[in-house]
Amino acid sequence: MTPDPAETPGCLCTAHTALAPAGPAPHRAGFDPQAVRADFPILGRTVNGGRPLVYLDSAATSQKPRLVLDAERDFYTLHNANVHRSHHQLAREATWLLEAARARIAAFVGARAEEIVLAKNASEALNLVAYALGNANRSERDLRSLALGPGDRVVITEMEHHSNLMPWQQLCRRTGAELAWLTITPEGRLDLSQLDEVVNERTKVFAFTHQSNVYGTVNPVDVLVKRAREVGALTVLDACQSVPHFPVDVGALGVDFLAFSGHKMCGPTGIGVLWGRGDLLRALPPFLTGGEMNDAVSMEGSTYAAPPQRFEAGTPVIAQAVGLGAACAYLDRVGMRQIARHGERLTAHALDALGSVKGLRIVGPGDAADRGPVFSFALPDRFPEDIGEFLDARGIAIRVGHLCARPACVRFGLPATTRASFYAYTTTDEVDTFVRALAELAEPALYAVPEPGGPAAGKEEETASRELPRPAVPAAAGAAPAAGAVSGAAEFLDRVLGDAATAATGLAVSLGDRLGLYRALAGSGPMTAALLAARTGTHEVYVQEWLHTQVGSGYVLQTRDSAGGRPAYLLPDPHAEVLADSEAPTSGVGIFASLRTLYHVEDRLADCFRTGGGVDWGEYPPQMFRAIARFFRPAYRANIVDKWLPALDGMTRRLESGARVADIGCGVGYSTLLMARAFPRSVFHGYDYHQPSVDHARVIAEDRGLDDRASFRTLAAAGLDAADVGRYDLVTFFNCLHDMGDPLGALEGARRILEPDGAVMLVEPNAEADPARNTHPTGRLFMSLSTALCLPAAVAQRGPLALGNHAGEEALRSLAETAGFTGWRRAAETPRSAVYEIRL
Repeated sequence: MTPDPAETPGCLCTAHTALAPAGPAPHRAGFDPQAVRADFPILGRTVNGGRPLVYLDSAATSQKPRLVLDAERDFYTLHNANVHRSHHQLAREATWLLEAARARIAAFVGARAEEIVLAKNASEALNLVAYALGNANRSERDLRSLALGPGDRVVITEMEHHSNLMPWQQLCRRTGAELAWLTITPEGRLDLSQLDEVVNERTKVFAFTHQSNVYGTVNPVDVLVKRAREVGALTVLDACQSVPHFPVDVGALGVDFLAFSGHKMCGPTGIGVLWGRGDLLRALPPFLTGGEMNDAVSMEGSTYAAPPQRFEAGTPVIAQAVGLGAACAYLDRVGMRQIARHGERLTAHALDALGSVKGLRIVGPGDAADRGPVFSFALPDRFPEDIGEFLDARGIAIRVGHLCARPACVRFGLPATTRASFYAYTTTDEVDTFVRALAELAEPALYAVPEPGGPAAGKEEETASRELPRPAVPAAAGAAPAAGAVSGAAEFLDRVLGDAATAATGLAVSLGDRLGLYRALAGSGPMTAALLAARTGTHEVYVQEWLHTQVGSGYVLQTRDSAGGRPAYLLPDPHAEVLADSEAPTSGVGIFASLRTLYHVEDRLADCFRTGGGVDWGEYPPQMFRAIARFFRPAYRANIVDKWLPALDGMTRRLESGARVADIGCGVGYSTLLMARAFPRSVFHGYDYHQPSVDHARVIAEDRGLDDRASFRTLAAAGLDAADVGRYDLVTFFNCLHDMGDPLGALEGARRILEPDGAVMLVEPNAEADPARNTHPTGRLFMSLSTALCLPAAVAQRGPLALGNHAGEEALRSLAETAGFTGWRRAAETPRSAVYEIRL
């Protein structure tokens, strides 16, 4: 199997020289990340308008050095042929390169070449073991010890990647074996106190990760292997995150199988590796059958080739193996011990730096011991997608989502998380750039407007006058003309173009909010475009054009500075409350982000018009939920506790004494937690059918220390019953009844769980059923949102009735009466919301 050095072809291409048995060039003296970076062409590029790429997503896939790129290219351009088949020169060269690569990969992990199975990825490698074990038959003497069945146990851990979780679930379903797992401590480490109990005498397989792709935790393989040996269990190690970062020797580890990926260790995509003990590989039946993996084939039956070919059915991953072999040569040249020490330094530096970011919560160990350079984290009130988008705009590439390890995220109350991961080419400067961006996101007010005379202001600070008189604030622009006021096509076209201008302005408003332009203008007096650009880290030419749109819309006023007579721009204080202060009751900028996301589902909406179908909440971009919450949040903060609840007869007193509250359709839990903070003696339960929203609500509750009295559950409103959830003194619906596919069923559910003397508070958009009475801006906005969001979401639930968000008071009252309520009154209202008190 191992290529004979005497048979090494005389070619001097990169593929042959990298894989030659004589070995790579000597290790570099010392470790210089900048020298390493020079080997990776992609790290020299810019992204997003000329920003240097800061690549912090190496746990997802690493970048590739020139040696690997050249080796794979040389294979295709000089030696491409199939292997182990033909007898021409190209075939001999291709076969030599494949087997030389196998030998190089084997040496990299301290193995023999015949123990290395080449798969298309680590997921396939792990599935290979699970399915081969599932194919083992108890009736065959050689396989009896490997076969699983009822009464046997497979053990995994709660921190596994899906690729080391789902294959074992499938194996247990196929064989009737039991699946058990080790749990995780609050510090993100395996709870070894239960090791002997979980890995018991019935355990046949124990599969676990070497280094967690979520927490960065490096697990104590020696302890886990020792216990597995005590009970006679096979051990399967997921080494995808460890092999790239520190020396791994399969003999020293003592495991039975080990899998890793090529693309996470500077190699190409499309290749993974399974190492297995020779005796086990020889005993296992194949996973896939077909060409290349057979010994003899007849119509009556077939026999199998010896490992590793037994497990490599079809044409193998030839070019990818050449690339991975070159990657091993490259990493040997840099030095795995030096890479490990560099990772340790980056880990310690990042832990220290991230500790300075306000509110940031690291998911995983808070110390550098037995920890790799992988950092999952959360920020209060920031969704992972928001963080990823913010960092991407600054050239910083990170990973968001459940990281293909959802149980590991949910263990910490996170439906998804944000992850930065480092490698040999990562520098401390890049880590600092990343941390500074997070700090800006966590506390934007500290970064959007530097102090007068600060370094960002420069000379512009001196020339922008603060003594100019502030012009009077003009009347709000863009109000729709009264119904029937349009007399002809030309006038109507002007109105349509006005709506188009408003829609286009929305994008400019969203950009101004996202880039901190409004916050920088707020309270700063007249400011030139150059100064605004300097304060926000943006380019003047774009800022100038943006300011023109703001002047044209009447959002920003134009004047001139006193020094050079240049144009200067002023954001009036009342406008700043709407556009720059997200905490103000009149804040309105959040709605623009939701409008932007609606265009993502335009094709789906067109289908709905044709078919009568709907668009489920989960089909909208995640930004939609955050934007809607941001739109309603200021009004909720200003009104729920101070105005709306006191408007219900005797309710405030009841909540202060201690009451039970059900918040139906709670979404991400903002309304629930507002009430929970105001009334610490009461208990609050949020219900919503959208699991990601419920997961996020739980995280916020824990972060704010309110989980002792506020909890959340995934449950549709129509399914509420007192026998299950008990009875409540107050049941609330905040702008959600119209989004439900069965609003009558939801109100009936509220009736079933309401105390006889309790109340329902129903908050709905303050819009009329008659569209002719909704021609004011708020009414037009609600009707448009109903068409694109509320109605499709309700229809998608396949209930009996989809209301739309402007059904009107009479329709809502009729539903309440049909549901069994007799008391109804409008208790309070704002321009956006109508508040109804409903009683039995």
